[in-house]
Amino acid sequence: MKAIILAVFGTSTEAAVTFDELVPALKANFPDRAIFVPYTSGMIRRKLNANLPESEQILSPEAMLDKLKYDGYHDIIVLTTLLFAGVEHDKLKLTVDSFAEANPNIRLRYQPPLLADAEKLPMVVEMLAKYMLTDGINIVVAHGTSAKHPAEAVYMKLAELVAAKYPNARVASIEGEPDMEAALDFAKAQQANDVRAIVFMFVAGEHAANDIMGENDSLFAAIRSMGKRPSVAYNGERVASLGLDADYRKLLLDWYNELS
Repeated sequence: MKAIILAVFGTSTEAAVTFDELVPALKANFPDRAIFVPYTSGMIRRKLNANLPESEQILSPEAMLDKLKYDGYHDIIVLTTLLFAGVEHDKLKLTVDSFAEANPNIRLRYQPPLLADAEKLPMVVEMLAKYMLTDGINIVVAHGTSAKHPAEAVYMKLAELVAAKYPNARVASIEGEPDMEAALDFAKAQQANDVRAIVFMFVAGEHAANDIMGENDSLFAAIRSMGKRPSVAYNGERVASLGLDADYRKLLLDWYNELS
């Protein structure tokens, strides 16, 4: 039997519908494989599993691999919606490598995050045009990674590409670099009063609701404090995220298909 593990960070918000857009496309592209969606975030798993029966518990990638082995799957592809090869990717890759070493009889393949290096960044930056204010200021908000992590270089390349293509835009990270304060200083120095946040994450979940749009200690609060008007980019009725962007999903599926 053949399977795909789609490892996602996860979310406890309504933004989980983002995965509903991707899974059917995966099924169409890999019709001979069963698809399973574990969450890499232990915090989110614990929060959700507290209210779920045992039969519906959300598994970690490690537990999912063990379950598929027990259920008789002999060919497994591990994919991920993580954007960058940061800390979460490191943990996922360690899990996959450890399982592969312990189970040489199972064919196991792993496709790293789409933006593991900077090669595909220009295409993704191009996709952001549809969300940009032309007569205002734009702050592209990424998650970020731990200081001095190798993935930080890719985040900095993202910032370089965005600033070059969109002179009225800057990249900011919730954690680490590119620096949020620098993006806010840029916004404050501009004459325009409208500042749009663009969520550069696969899912617009808790970080979007709290760190970006929250009432206190958020990007929106900081923008209001400088006398400007904050907004967030939408895709239809939902806060826009890369996972809801059809162009990004196509790029991601093409990346996944390289393992088919």
